[in-house]
Amino acid sequence: MSVYIEKATLNDVFILDKIQKSAFKRLYDIYNDEGSPYLRGTDEILNWLAADDVYYWKIYFNSALCGGIVYFNRSQGEIYLARLYIAPSCQNRGIARQAILLCEKELDGVNKFTLDFPIDQIANKACYESVGYADTGKREKINDKLMLAVYEKNI
Repeated sequence: MSVYIEKATLNDVFILDKIQKSAFKRLYDIYNDEGSPYLRGTDEILNWLAADDVYYWKIYFNSALCGGIVYFNRSQGEIYLARLYIAPSCQNRGIARQAILLCEKELDGVNKFTLDFPIDQIANKACYESVGYADTGKREKINDKLMLAVYEKNI
């Protein structure tokens, strides 16, 4: 299995939006979260690509574009993994795990990585724990159906 990342560019906006929507549709149907990436669009991606404190990569699997991963600078030495998505046809193959590790190698001077995800998504939990993230015990209630777990990884 070959996974690699490349910096996202303005030319990638529409295909990344399409993959993101397909990846988050199932979760939107479960949680009905108005902040869902499924409801976000090309404007958000354009804003992220224009921001100095955002790192946006495309994820490739066997030479085919299959997802995206976005990190934000939170503060000096702290990076937030804001979005990670893999096309449904490529999920559950370890691609996300490899993409996280590849991105972390690209980000210098980081002391701590943070992220959050729906607490009941066991595959997400397994993925993040397999690359060194640990549960902080913090929770964020989004709505009656959605509770986020906050994880971190100290370097």
